Amino acid sequence: MVLTCIAVPQTGFIGRRVELAVLDNAMQQTLAGQGRLVLLSGDPGIGKTHTAQEFASRAEQQGMRVFWGRCYEEPGAPLYWPWLQLLRGWLEETDSVLPDEMAGSDAGVIAELLPELRQRLPELLETPSIDDPAQARFRLLDTLTRFWQQTARLQPLVLILDDLHWADTASLKLLEFLAREIATSPLLLLASFRDNAMSRQHPLSDTLGELSRLPHCQRLTLSGMSRDETEQYLGSLAGTLPLIVVATAIYQHSEGNPLFMRELSRYLLQEGLPADGVLPRIPSGIREIIGQRLNALSRDCNSLLGMASVIGRRFELELLAGLALPETKLLDLLDEALEVHIIEELPQPGHFQFNHALVRETLYEELSTPRRMSLHRKAGERLETLHPHDLQARLPELAHHFAEAAPDGTAETAIDYAERAGDRADTLLAYEEAVHFHHLALQLLEQYLPQDSERHCRLLLALAEAHNRAGGHADDSLGHFMQAVELARQVGTAANWSVPMLAHAALGYESVGWRIGRHGDRAVALLEEALAALDPAAERLRAKLLAALCRANIYCDRPQAAHAALRQATRLARRLGDPRTLFEALSAIVPARSWPEHLEERLAAASEALELVHQAGHPEWAVGDMSGWYIGDLMEDGDIDTARAVLDLHLQVANACRQPFLQAVGLSAQAMLATHRGRFAEAEQQARENLIVGRRFSPEHAEGVFGMQMFTLRREQGRLGELQPVLRHFVQNTPEAAAWRPGLAVLYVELERLEEARLEFKYLMTDELKAVSRDAMWSTSITYLAEVCARLDEAGYATPLYRHLLPYVGRNIVFGAHTVCYGSADRFLGMLAATLKQWDTAERHFQTALAMDERTGGWPWLAHDRFQYARVLAQRKKPEPARALVEAAEQTARGLGMEALARRCATLRETLSTRPVYPAGLSGREVQVLQLLAAGRSNREVAERLFLSPNTVANHVRNILAKTNTANRTEAAAYAIGHGLVENRP
Repeated sequence: MVLTCIAVPQTGFIGRRVELAVLDNAMQQTLAGQGRLVLLSGDPGIGKTHTAQEFASRAEQQGMRVFWGRCYEEPGAPLYWPWLQLLRGWLEETDSVLPDEMAGSDAGVIAELLPELRQRLPELLETPSIDDPAQARFRLLDTLTRFWQQTARLQPLVLILDDLHWADTASLKLLEFLAREIATSPLLLLASFRDNAMSRQHPLSDTLGELSRLPHCQRLTLSGMSRDETEQYLGSLAGTLPLIVVATAIYQHSEGNPLFMRELSRYLLQEGLPADGVLPRIPSGIREIIGQRLNALSRDCNSLLGMASVIGRRFELELLAGLALPETKLLDLLDEALEVHIIEELPQPGHFQFNHALVRETLYEELSTPRRMSLHRKAGERLETLHPHDLQARLPELAHHFAEAAPDGTAETAIDYAERAGDRADTLLAYEEAVHFHHLALQLLEQYLPQDSERHCRLLLALAEAHNRAGGHADDSLGHFMQAVELARQVGTAANWSVPMLAHAALGYESVGWRIGRHGDRAVALLEEALAALDPAAERLRAKLLAALCRANIYCDRPQAAHAALRQATRLARRLGDPRTLFEALSAIVPARSWPEHLEERLAAASEALELVHQAGHPEWAVGDMSGWYIGDLMEDGDIDTARAVLDLHLQVANACRQPFLQAVGLSAQAMLATHRGRFAEAEQQARENLIVGRRFSPEHAEGVFGMQMFTLRREQGRLGELQPVLRHFVQNTPEAAAWRPGLAVLYVELERLEEARLEFKYLMTDELKAVSRDAMWSTSITYLAEVCARLDEAGYATPLYRHLLPYVGRNIVFGAHTVCYGSADRFLGMLAATLKQWDTAERHFQTALAMDERTGGWPWLAHDRFQYARVLAQRKKPEPARALVEAAEQTARGLGMEALARRCATLRETLSTRPVYPAGLSGREVQVLQLLAAGRSNREVAERLFLSPNTVANHVRNILAKTNTANRTEAAAYAIGHGLVENRP
């Protein structure tokens, strides 16, 4: 019995009630201004696209605008392809006058991705370029994100990304970025993807991990239709089939997969059903079903479809015509395939697609290898013919087709297109795709043209740069730079290209290395090798190498070598008269913040460099690698007004460019200044914003900065107990966390866990502070240890700490480049001097600290200065000035919410109000005994004078000797005279 009555079902939507209810709920939340992200996953053919289409229809009925972006599964898809479709969909619906969501510099950024936009805005200016790749890509992602947010505010929006498993990595990065920002926008993102057999290495796996952590993200997994839904689906077909029998057979073999059901129905339509209605054999897999359906087509039609499969799931008639038959017969064969729904027409005239990716895959796999290569070559050549003036947009396709045909003699052409596609991807900030294409070009070159060393070296450099720009691949980048170095060495100076490429490899290696904190010794060796080989006439390149050599030596802690390179670089740059080269040379010394003795030199270099910036009219120079360090140096010097001016310049550029690294630097510096002024709530808000922005380019660095700023804030707020378990676990279980041990010692002191503090302190003080790194944390570590030393009264360790801290006299202590300022270093020097009982020296330091912190508006640190100074005055029996200082300190502490300091001030104030405070914790009775000892009285005489027993006097004497750290009565008498407990009479 032939089933002439069976047709492809044309019915309303069937099933998916639960899933659509979830989507409807997400839609209502979005309409209420709470953006949602829904991830729709399932096996091939399970109905993801059909479900999305049904939801899109519902959303449009609710007044939402819906745009689709479909990912392209074939290599060679344009970069950001699904997002380009979304933008083009928006542009087609938009009137000739563009609305507010597309204005100003944003339009210029988007036009780099969507050239059609310039036709609407012919007066659009070119967007200023950004040197830093991470910052340039952030600007693009941020601009597109704000564009979609603004579009959604005009009318609630649904963006659908279909077949996300085929998306390019750049598109996935944009999805991650946008998804993080939609929580307060009337914007719903719906992304569908296959989740079967997805490895951890698949780019989408990382994206799903990031997205799943968002609180406004939901994931729906589609399974097969139920038995009832299967019968309902088949019941919608025309004719009088024995539905129960057929439905049972189809349900058992398809497991409710709509694609399987549809293909089985079509199979039955073609093959017919026996009179008893029982299927004698149903193919076991969908590919077999597809294969049997294809077998029903003519040989010419199958041949044509095989050619189309080489182009991809979607193909153009114009391109296919270059591979196939005369156009008239070609159209007849396409009609044959359209009639049985193997392919379908797309809205754009002359464009078609296979009705499912599995159809295209089945056809492609049936082609022999020589046939595939031949067709790929023809496809590439046809593209060249069709688009001679627009090859830029087709570079990925051209690279793909000629690479697939490389064994057929197209290797050189493939290498050329792959290299150009990599360069194009880099221009479009699609750095992961740039890595892909440069790697493809390199592979082809090594296989087919290994003798072309110059091109090999150039591709290695391009791949290294692409890895660096993609982020998270520093080791890959360094490795490729080293391969380029080795290749240049092998060729030798006989080739005129080898030395310049060696120089660029050395520059690249140093640039990547210092940004990740890598020791500079290897970079130094490479830079010196390049300098030795460089043509004397290449002066500008020599100046760049010397500037890099200066910075590399900073990261080797070699001051003399760094300064020698700096002098050569600046001298050469001045002779060249090139402002940018001179700026780079002067800026090279600015990161040397771990060398306090060179502060004045760094300030002078940065000041001159900043003047060059103003003269050239290029503020973006300053905010790349210099402004953050300069702000830290200015704060250390106490020049807070200039620091604010540099920060204002930095924020102006950072906010205009919207670059994450620059924004993070600005937020960090703002938090530092807010903490310095005692605006703790504002500082915490900026620290949290900095964490969010910073995580977009360097999560580990951002979390380290945030941790340091929050540690400082919580300490001043008296809330360090909240951090103790986390910090202790971190220090004890993370090898690289040793740098935080001084902070752990401070925490123990603050929590009155003095024995644990003493253990940490003595460990850190061994072997001349061997365990404390001489890096950006050095000055902060020394100040922490100074505080612990004073609190524990460890006079034996105060001298080396004083010596290490002395280079910072008259300055502020600044952690890192611009993370935290702790106020005047003289406060800590004064505390150490007091521990050493050098009272006059201590008072001089505290007076200097008071002047510095009052001048710079460091109100929290001024309160600490007053408290510590009051303690010293109390010990020197000067209660009135001590009382005035501690009352002022307590008033400031309470006003700023510095609970821990306020409590200590209150305790000292009460002590000063009730009884004298004696040095070394001596009691009043012990002072009386000491005064008599100093007068030469014996224990018996003291006992008689004070009405005590001799044994009690002996106990007092032992306590006095222990507390004053003296060995005998003579030293005790000297101590009493030195601390003003008795008059020193001749």
